[in-house]
Amino acid sequence: MKYILFFISFGSFFWAQAQSPFEEIRMSISTQSQSSPHKSSKSSDTLILPFIDGFNNGLRSEWTSLGVVQANNWSKDPLSSGAAVFDGVSFNGEAYQPGVINNDSITDVLISPYFNFQGAGDIVLSFFIQNGGWGDPTETQDSLIIHFWNPSDSSWIHGGSLQGGGDQEKWHAAAFSFPSMLNGQKGVRFKLSRFASPGGMFDHFLIDYLEVGANRTPSDTLLFDPSWTRIPSSITRIFHEIPWWHYNSLILERDSLTVSYRRNGIPPVGGWQLNLGKYVWEDDNGNAIASRLSVPVVTNLVHNVSTPYQFSISKPGINMLGPSKWKFKGWFDGENVGELFNDTLKIIQEFGSRYAQEDGSAERSYGVSQGTEPRLAQEFNFILGDTIVGLDLSIAPAGYDWSDMTFKIGIWEVDSSGLPGDAIYISDSSFSPVLPYAKSPFRHFILDTNGIYVPKKVFIGIIQTTGPAITIGLDLHTNGGKVYGDLNGWFPSLLPGRLLVRPLLRNIPDDLGSFATDNSEIIKLFPNPTHQFFNLINAKKFEKFEIYSQLGEKIYQFSADQYGKATHSSISWPNGMYFIKGQYGTNLRLVVLK
Repeated sequence: MKYILFFISFGSFFWAQAQSPFEEIRMSISTQSQSSPHKSSKSSDTLILPFIDGFNNGLRSEWTSLGVVQANNWSKDPLSSGAAVFDGVSFNGEAYQPGVINNDSITDVLISPYFNFQGAGDIVLSFFIQNGGWGDPTETQDSLIIHFWNPSDSSWIHGGSLQGGGDQEKWHAAAFSFPSMLNGQKGVRFKLSRFASPGGMFDHFLIDYLEVGANRTPSDTLLFDPSWTRIPSSITRIFHEIPWWHYNSLILERDSLTVSYRRNGIPPVGGWQLNLGKYVWEDDNGNAIASRLSVPVVTNLVHNVSTPYQFSISKPGINMLGPSKWKFKGWFDGENVGELFNDTLKIIQEFGSRYAQEDGSAERSYGVSQGTEPRLAQEFNFILGDTIVGLDLSIAPAGYDWSDMTFKIGIWEVDSSGLPGDAIYISDSSFSPVLPYAKSPFRHFILDTNGIYVPKKVFIGIIQTTGPAITIGLDLHTNGGKVYGDLNGWFPSLLPGRLLVRPLLRNIPDDLGSFATDNSEIIKLFPNPTHQFFNLINAKKFEKFEIYSQLGEKIYQFSADQYGKATHSSISWPNGMYFIKGQYGTNLRLVVLK
């Protein structure tokens, strides 16, 4: 669907007081990593049938993914916990044609591994497809195209297509027979291609329960498999991520996880006996935090519908002493039915230096257009007041060309009406939307100061300095505290979802650019902040240095003299924070304020 779904705003973007700000909810953004291209040889790396994938717990390495991602909790009426999502975004996080909404073309492509069909016949590819789910619905002019690879002449054979449009909430079975000329060949593969808008996160196709097998007919699409269908994003209450020094077991720990499971298929006589609720919970060193390996058997005849289940866990009363990562694996066993890959749910939760209340999966994106300096913000209620040094933002390609857009970062108090009040901080610097980091929907934006102390309850967001609209990822599975407005005032959002905005507290991320940013105790940099020049002392003889902007872009390089000293001008640099990387591993921060 290539138009705004709520509060539709057509036409140009105007920077005039006469125009009222419009909030827009648009398409989705995935948060799960894509597979790396899988180097496969048809002579030595072919797979034997059957091949089955339920797209749970990441996209398997056998696939070659060109823009297709695996995502949890994206589908409606889910068959399992995960799906392959054709989301209209290229492998580097950009739209295929920024700013172009129409002119449908082939964009996302998922290519299978090579298969050995020797001795096999009546080979069928089948899968279940959903149009849109929680993402953007497809239209009748959109399609998913199937091709088969013929290794004998190195050509792709058109195998058929599925038209978009129709019911957004239901799954539909699809099946395609491999051409008989491929029987007996080695090195056969197939690909699924999305034909739809190239302008970003529009027109989503979801795929689940894909199977390639021999001795089948296109009517062999019945499911017979129990599976988890909803997986929580975190083990704790309230927050998906929290700075480790803010951890409070009394506030955050809980005694159960809200999940759901589904018994796919025709109910057997007596029902499947499933041992639901086994789990192992470990820290990042593999030390056990809690576990349960003995559970009661659950038997019922409720099939083909998601069944809520309270997954009981222990409250360990943890006293966190440093950064940590938890790994939770929960599963069921009992009946040897279906595919084992759907029997396990996995949760990874990190405790570093940032807050997160959304689940990291943005099914849509959100922007504000029109008005004077349009702005949007998300409310946060921290456990403790603390110092913010930056933000992680998920800026999503949503039909606009970002080339000339800029924004400022803002932090506001919460007034008596629950809206942003007095500004605590507005950046002097203007930032440009940039693509997310690999394997993450977020990008770091560092404040142009050494840090701002904020109270427990604040609004954090952006102010657009050029238009038409900068769109932020929106998680539809969590809600609360989203506002929009312009220079003349704020309004509570009437749209669902929570913005993918994650404050960074105290510590600069280690993966800013491609290097860490810890201050050295040996090399000294002064004056800092500076407005005209800076001095560096105690470096090694002729040591080389590179300077990066807060977006990770290299802007300057220099060398120390024979005494390990250097003096350089910063007068032409915009206000902001800069990162200086030394040849031998030293990393320093320099703030320019004029």
